[in-house]
Amino acid sequence: MECRQALYLALTNQFKKYNRRNEMKKFLLAISALAVAATVATAGVGISWTTGYGAYAHDAPNTTGSAGALLDSYNALWQLIYAGGDDTINPPEADNVGTGYVTGDDVVWAERTIALGGGTAPEDSTAWNNWMTYQSGNRVYADLAWNTAGFVYQRVFETATLGAVVDGDWYYDSELLAFTGTYSGGGQPVQDFFVDGASGASGFQPTQQVPEPATMGLLGLGALVMAIRRRRS
Repeated sequence: MECRQALYLALTNQFKKYNRRNEMKKFLLAISALAVAATVATAGVGISWTTGYGAYAHDAPNTTGSAGALLDSYNALWQLIYAGGDDTINPPEADNVGTGYVTGDDVVWAERTIALGGGTAPEDSTAWNNWMTYQSGNRVYADLAWNTAGFVYQRVFETATLGAVVDGDWYYDSELLAFTGTYSGGGQPVQDFFVDGASGASGFQPTQQVPEPATMGLLGLGALVMAIRRRRS
């Protein structure tokens, strides 16, 4: 009888220990799942888009001198643009007013309109001088709901009319910036993105003109021909 009782007690204790270990495993798994969910939920994009040196007009003789500031002669429309699923900078089109003048699968994430002489962009209340050099305000574009890595670029239009782009206007496209989509806010460092490449050496100036609709058609036809050639090869 005593042996049976001892065996029963031993088995009961082992069963309780198993249950405790099992419950602990479940608890740890639940904590891990919550941690992963929290990471995904707080992922996002945080980009400080700004200038490093300054902006020159398209007809300025150089991009290092003390004359020829873009905003001394023109207005500026300055955009932060998502390069879409193809990670490609597509050319602008003046007729696409509703989409911010982008084409293809590009999407305007943020923009600033800065008047002749410099001043405050009403879109985000940042202030810039005639060289498009930062003066005050929050330069960060943030979207905490975005959790996919990709590419963005900046585009600056030199315009005669504030906020309006027409065929023939000059513009400048920055290089692509790869972003991670892991920004969670709350004081976490953002990605710095200088439209002119870095904080230093020289400025930038518009080097391209917004193409006429007929030119856009030819560009599209050329891209189609190239795609067909690639498929055949």
